[in-house]
Amino acid sequence: MLSRIIAMLMCVVSMFTSLFSSISSEVEFKNELAKGNYESPYIVRPFDEITLNGVSIDEYTVIAPDGTLYSNAAETLCDEFYKACGTKISAGNADKKAFIINESLNDTDSFSLKVENGNIYITGSTTVGISRGITAFADEVLLSSDGSFDFKDGYEYNKTFSHFVTYEDFGAVGDGKADDFEAIVKAHEYANTNGLSVFASETATYYISGANRTAHIKTNTDWSTARFIIDDTNVENRSAWVFNIAPSQGSKNITDKVSPLKINATNIGTTLDEKSLVVLTDYNVKRYIRKGLNQNPGSNQTDVILVDENGNISSDTPLIWDFDAITGATAYPIDTETLTVKGGFFTTLANNAPSEYNYYTRGIQVRRSNTVIDGLYHDVKNEGKTGAPYSAFVSLSCCADVTVKNSTFTGHKKYSTIGSAGSSVQMGTYDIGAATAVNAKFINCNQTNDITDGDYWGIAGTNYCKNLVYDGCALSRFDAHQGVLNATVKNSVLGHHGIKLIGSGTALIENTTVLAQDFVDLRPDYGSTWNGDLIIRNCKFYPTGVSLHIINAENSEDHDFGYTCYLPQRIEIDGLYVNRIGMNYIFNMVNSKHIVDFYNAEYPVVPPEEITVKNFSSLLFGELDVSMNKAIFKTNISS
Repeated sequence: MLSRIIAMLMCVVSMFTSLFSSISSEVEFKNELAKGNYESPYIVRPFDEITLNGVSIDEYTVIAPDGTLYSNAAETLCDEFYKACGTKISAGNADKKAFIINESLNDTDSFSLKVENGNIYITGSTTVGISRGITAFADEVLLSSDGSFDFKDGYEYNKTFSHFVTYEDFGAVGDGKADDFEAIVKAHEYANTNGLSVFASETATYYISGANRTAHIKTNTDWSTARFIIDDTNVENRSAWVFNIAPSQGSKNITDKVSPLKINATNIGTTLDEKSLVVLTDYNVKRYIRKGLNQNPGSNQTDVILVDENGNISSDTPLIWDFDAITGATAYPIDTETLTVKGGFFTTLANNAPSEYNYYTRGIQVRRSNTVIDGLYHDVKNEGKTGAPYSAFVSLSCCADVTVKNSTFTGHKKYSTIGSAGSSVQMGTYDIGAATAVNAKFINCNQTNDITDGDYWGIAGTNYCKNLVYDGCALSRFDAHQGVLNATVKNSVLGHHGIKLIGSGTALIENTTVLAQDFVDLRPDYGSTWNGDLIIRNCKFYPTGVSLHIINAENSEDHDFGYTCYLPQRIEIDGLYVNRIGMNYIFNMVNSKHIVDFYNAEYPVVPPEEITVKNFSSLLFGELDVSMNKAIFKTNISS
């Protein structure tokens, strides 16, 4: 009897020890998030280890002379090696093994990295700087390899930069006070005409006024460690982008060439001059008829597809609607060569305008396919008592195969106004946006503010996208407003706005932690519809509210959203931890009035067909059921 009592006490002690350990771990986790610039712990790096003559670089330090150019270079070096292998190199002294940044610069627009006597010596150019060479080495050598990398005495990397212009060539001052906008615009105009890259000075701070201008980028651009101040306090045209990453060709109206199409069509019925992204519209049909405080009469039926020269629709971007009529068809030719925009530290001085739905687009618009944005940093300052919303700082539109990586964004302060239903609403305001974009990836991105701080709006908003990916991100939100076909969130941490979905196809959430009220929120304002599969693998959920569900779906079944509303038809959960005590439900009630089998719904929701759960666990006493609403959910959990 005594042994049984001791065993029970040990079990209770073990249980509560585990509980308190988990709570303590959660507190530490949230303290890290509150610091801002939090990085996803799930990021996959190309190297297990980098060594020099067999000695790990974590035994090395960075030695640099005084001065902005050199301190920037030291920081860049540490960042690039950290991205490659996860090892943080710190500043040190000459008594240790070191990366030594030389004070003497060459004047040949070249960069060198040499290994001598167990040290690495780095020398840059008076024009192109030092950080630019370090990132070039990382891209061309470190990040193009896998596994491990060992520097040997005698190793040498040399890079000569050519065929470029600078903003200073066109009159930029770079002191953070003189207006450099016109010089920036002219530099890109010249570079576009002559096929030249554009370099920013690594020590400059460029001031960009509110003039009604746009710098069009059509060539590789390297902002490196330059600073940019974008002043939105006195803007001539709030709809004018500061930068537009533009395609080499303009769009083409092909409306008269395309006949009506069914959802299973594999060809648009006409040929094209080149592979293109095609946006189709039918003004006669309204979809996404929004409900709630921001209610609206819906949007014209829109779809975006990839089409080759023979008119074949890519199997990766199938049609999601029948088009009984096509009232608009535009082809956006796809550039085949990759254009890269690198670096840059941007600060937006917030508009402080009246809190009304007057969106500002004072950032970077990407309308060119096959574009990479790498290493951009954006912050927002001087948000006051009032403010107009922002559509995005980086916005993807009418493009395919765009990657934004290693970049940092900022959530915007919430402001309220009167919505279309006549009541006060908080305005959506974003730093990341995408619309009619396919194969868009956000890799290893984070944000400057606490991703769990609800005083800031969710970081991202998207419409009409296909094959949208977050990988290695720590951001406050993944969001599809007016639909996405196929969404992937992996190796990421999502904050207070969590994962918001509307659309179809496959939603894959893998190796991801969510700290929000819901693990997945199927947006109620668009009918909580996901016509396809929802797959959750090896994830963690830290609920911030009191509800007991994992997936939020609300639909009163009395509103026409412009389509039949589906709950995920196949749900697969394999590895999910919920940090909650007691019972858990996959779904909430969905419709609290629909509690009997004979309920007559005007616009009924289609329930799941198959639900499979493996390896589910929770903080304590956790069990899992489908929903308390047995009238809607007839499908049982299988394992």
